[in-house]
Amino acid sequence: MIVPTSKRRKWLWLLAPLLLLGLLLSLSDVLYQRAVAQASAFPFSACNKVWGHRGHAAIGAENSLQSVQDAFGRGAAGVEIDILFDGELGDFVVSHNRPYTLFDGKPLLLETVLSHHTRTGHFWLDAKDLSKLSPLTAYKATQRLATLIQRYQLAERAFVESSHALYLSWLADQGIYTSYAVSPNDKKYSAPVYKLNAALMKLGYTFARAGAISMNASRYTPVTATTFGEVAVLLSTVNDTRALQLLSAIPEVKVILSDDDHFATTACGSRAGQ
Repeated sequence: MIVPTSKRRKWLWLLAPLLLLGLLLSLSDVLYQRAVAQASAFPFSACNKVWGHRGHAAIGAENSLQSVQDAFGRGAAGVEIDILFDGELGDFVVSHNRPYTLFDGKPLLLETVLSHHTRTGHFWLDAKDLSKLSPLTAYKATQRLATLIQRYQLAERAFVESSHALYLSWLADQGIYTSYAVSPNDKKYSAPVYKLNAALMKLGYTFARAGAISMNASRYTPVTATTFGEVAVLLSTVNDTRALQLLSAIPEVKVILSDDDHFATTACGSRAGQ
């Protein structure tokens, strides 16, 4: 039986994306290793790796100007805050989710926070909804982020986290340091499924041209550490003193978020601080 030319072409069009994906997956390790080798060095402190989660969350005012200032006042090298892009405002609001957390009846703008810290302090900007935005809205959002980071001279003191590789690449084009959010789970999935998932995450990191990867600390197992190798790793959230000390001693781990005041934990004097 001879298959009509039109049907053969249809099947080729259907198979082409699968074949391309298969090729990329087979090359994921090579592409990933090249991307890691070409990534910018992590530009923040190698000594004080414990940063404040949503500012200093222990005071009970997460993602507030007060919690950020309190964390820095206690000696935190940096803080993580959650940000959401508001299309109507054309700006970023500091809040973990919607409806926004209000302060004095108003949402807290990212610019308000950044304008208070133009000289010192590092920022992990967790762009919570960036991956959910349409390309046009995401483009406006990334332009706004780049503008704010440059306006307040934070190019070497702030980075943006997201799970959307393309949108992170737009930020990378403007010289913004970024972290690609991943979620490996070798404890839950079988080895083949874990390997496939890791290959997809490696491709995402490659296309994002990110400087680091970030994940929940519970996912950073020995298997995961081996899988991702020498890439800069950012972890959330750890409140146990001993765990913080052990993680700080790992050279690849660059930042660990904590709700509590563990900001004096140092990696200096160990191999990680050299």
